Amino acid sequence: MQTEPVDPRKLVGLARESEQCGNTAMSLGLYEQAIGCLGDEKDLALLADALRWKGTLHREQGDTETAYRCYKQSLTYAVRCGSVSCKAHCYNCLAIIAQRRGNLNECERLYKHAADLASKAGDIILLGIIEHNRGVLMNMRGKLAAAEVRYASSLDAFETVGDDQAVSSVLNNLGILYTKLGHYQRAMETLERGLEIAKARQDSVIESILRLNLAEAWVAVGKLDQAEEACTQALGSARARGDQLTMAGALKCRARIERERGALDSSIATLRIGIREAEVLEDKLLQAEMLREFGETSSALGNSSEARRAWRQAVESFEGLDARHEAAEISALLATLPTTAEREVPIKRNPRPPADEGLSPNA
Repeated sequence: MQTEPVDPRKLVGLARESEQCGNTAMSLGLYEQAIGCLGDEKDLALLADALRWKGTLHREQGDTETAYRCYKQSLTYAVRCGSVSCKAHCYNCLAIIAQRRGNLNECERLYKHAADLASKAGDIILLGIIEHNRGVLMNMRGKLAAAEVRYASSLDAFETVGDDQAVSSVLNNLGILYTKLGHYQRAMETLERGLEIAKARQDSVIESILRLNLAEAWVAVGKLDQAEEACTQALGSARARGDQLTMAGALKCRARIERERGALDSSIATLRIGIREAEVLEDKLLQAEMLREFGETSSALGNSSEARRAWRQAVESFEGLDARHEAAEISALLATLPTTAEREVPIKRNPRPPADEGLSPNA
């Protein structure tokens, strides 16, 4: 009996559907099957796409190095098939990896190259994604007004073409920005709008991320019960699909809630785990944010030694990311600590060997 030939394009489509539903294992398996069927000579553009989408799934799970290798492979096939749009997508994804690892000059160079190629290809949607991602970079660097302009520009573009997935991602980052600015009501409205879109699309990944950022806004206005419920839901969903990156973000949120409730020792224990996880995931920004939280909770406990050590590490990390606003804020906190010499207790950290370097974070 003759078996029906496997259609790699159909496999890739099924992988995309499984990914959106949060079935990570099935999605990765389908990508692997499709890549195996495509081999080294068949439909190089589809092969480049499959490798890139597989890489993004690994990136969203927190496996930065595997994502990086997938993107480099994808770029190789994009060059071979001559697709300008494929190359632009690859450079955009490599820029996100550089940003996560704190290589901001490389990140800027890659975004510019991606934008030039996307413009050449006439890929309006990708140009909007890159505009959004550059907004994330500006937000990180404390250029909040410029970030808001880029977010608004990309949001208009995505709403015009009806790309709900991209709209929910931009709303997520706009919500983060409004929280940072202290515009909490606007932040909650923006994040709730994004959450409704993600739920309607059954997009479990962006739904979890939106819930976490909504929880952060609720903490800021003292709505701890709502924040805890959202954090628990996001953590449970992330665990179900093996999403280490969102799980680490949920640990930061949980630690903040514990601190606000006065459970300072529990908050410290949660942050110790979270700091190690962020280091393993190579997420420099998340690690710096957790070090800041560790310092604040240690200070609340009256442990100036650990607060000083954590805040110094946070300042160094934020400065390495060119996040000068955050670095300045923490430097001001350091100045409030007692000046008497105290024995400093090191934060336990997991060493990690250096890795090869080559829509953020939800592109």
